[in-house]
Amino acid sequence: MSRTNPYKKKKRQASKTLLVFGEGFNEEMFLKHLRSLYSYKSNVAITVKKGKGGDAQNIVIDADKTLGSYDRKIVILDNDKSKPEMLKARQEAKNRNIELIENTPCLEYLLVSILDKKPSGKASAWCKGEFEGKYLDKKKRGEPNEYIKLFPKKLLDAQRLKISELNKLILIMEGK
Repeated sequence: MSRTNPYKKKKRQASKTLLVFGEGFNEEMFLKHLRSLYSYKSNVAITVKKGKGGDAQNIVIDADKTLGSYDRKIVILDNDKSKPEMLKARQEAKNRNIELIENTPCLEYLLVSILDKKPSGKASAWCKGEFEGKYLDKKKRGEPNEYIKLFPKKLLDAQRLKISELNKLILIMEGK
């Protein structure tokens, strides 16, 4: 006679593990929101971590030093840094077998693009000021409920067809 219970549900086990490493706190909050919407049925265990800021190369190095065995490591950076700094970060990522996704010029540009039309030719400072002034106050950026209100799944699904950067992030969260 079997000692196992045939009615007991088997634990879900991920077939792949993935580290998504954001540049800072704001990236971490948005990535966690995307993970909550898109990763449940993906059979991929996604860990979202944040960096401590600093230069782009150090963020890639910090991601590589993150403890754990991951099948894939992805670093998401703002592309508003100097060209030599970004070249060093790209080379470091390549050497360490880390995928690099660059927000041009910054994450807030992507967020404003999702909520409104693309603010063409605007700098990072303008995008950050616009997002925090018009949509989500700096004091509330750490509240997950604010992201749920601002970025419902229906809006993200519609915008992913138009915004390739958003589609890349969602595909990652879906385990593709």
